[in-house]
Amino acid sequence: MLLHRFISTGFYIGVLVEALLVVFEMGVFASLWTAMAAAAILSAGMHEAKAGTSSTYSVLETVVEGESKLSVVTSEVSFDGGSIALRFLLSDQSIIGGQFEDPEYSDQAIFPGFAIMQASRYLDRPLARAIQIGLGVGTVPTFLREHGVPTDVVEISGGVVKLAEKHFGYENCVVPQPQQKSRDKASPCPNGKTVVMDGLVYLSSNVPPKPSYDLVIVDVYTGYNVVPFYTDATMWQLKESWLKPRGVVVLNFVGYDNSDLVRAIHTTLRSVFQHVRCFREMAQSTEGEPANLVFYASSAPVTFKLPTGSLYEDNPAGYYEVHSTITSWTPASVEVAVAQDEFSSELGFDDLKPVADGALILKSSADFDQFRETLQATEVYMREYCIAQFPAALWTQLGLPVS
Repeated sequence: MLLHRFISTGFYIGVLVEALLVVFEMGVFASLWTAMAAAAILSAGMHEAKAGTSSTYSVLETVVEGESKLSVVTSEVSFDGGSIALRFLLSDQSIIGGQFEDPEYSDQAIFPGFAIMQASRYLDRPLARAIQIGLGVGTVPTFLREHGVPTDVVEISGGVVKLAEKHFGYENCVVPQPQQKSRDKASPCPNGKTVVMDGLVYLSSNVPPKPSYDLVIVDVYTGYNVVPFYTDATMWQLKESWLKPRGVVVLNFVGYDNSDLVRAIHTTLRSVFQHVRCFREMAQSTEGEPANLVFYASSAPVTFKLPTGSLYEDNPAGYYEVHSTITSWTPASVEVAVAQDEFSSELGFDDLKPVADGALILKSSADFDQFRETLQATEVYMREYCIAQFPAALWTQLGLPVS
């Protein structure tokens, strides 16, 4: 969930614009960087946005949950041309969500990676119901709900749910347990229910009578990748018990897009689903830095239908540049390329076709041991990155180390 390509980093503005194009190509016209934020950056006349420019902050609330500390923090990020007020949810020293403070833009996705997941709303098929494992601040499920897709959420942390509801506008609807039988067949949570439970436990213990979801989103990064979610056992479980025939799994992973680990995840998905696509949160990867990689996997082709209607008309000036430029972009420029023949000539496009070399498939958490160094490097990098985004005084106030 830590989507680290934030506007206060040392990335070139041109790359930030490319990040806009990545997701606007997929149809998220009203859910990525706001025109306000884009204008604040572009009008500065800068070629580079400086990191570590956030000096004003306020801790709104902190909740201690087990060995973890959850904190809601507001921060004023300054640029040569102005400043932007933001609100973050931290889990220790990981950013697990955020939004703009300005109410006019609070429903906009603050990070490109979130918007790539929001793009699932524009898959070219009916979406009657979705479920997301991992809440963050609710950016993606709230977006889906507001756009007509009832979305259930399973979150392991009650503290995260509490803070998302209180500080980020998340609708926390809980179905009474045990639910009382009633003549009223209306759902007590028409927009989607929230369940506080380990996602893996929920998937195993609450299997529906028949597959009933068109969309399953897995976004569980809170400083580290929860590897059991990326195994073929979990993918088969989702496919056979939770997804409708044309359903789609959207899986967020934080890592290096050119790594053997990402290729292994891709291979694992391809051993279960006929169609797999992977998008990075930035149009161009920066060597040596991990990024959010969002996989779309399905038994049906993964394609998108761009939205139309009044909601997407008369957008602020920042959107028009995207509209006029988008036709020059191709999938190859934004999509992670994973060549099938790197693994096996038997890895074809027929659904359910076995992979010749079973060692390439991640069958259990133990299969991730060979990638331990890569996983640890990702965790260290992302933690150091998060620490650098805020003044040392913040970490001292929270009782967390500054290095």
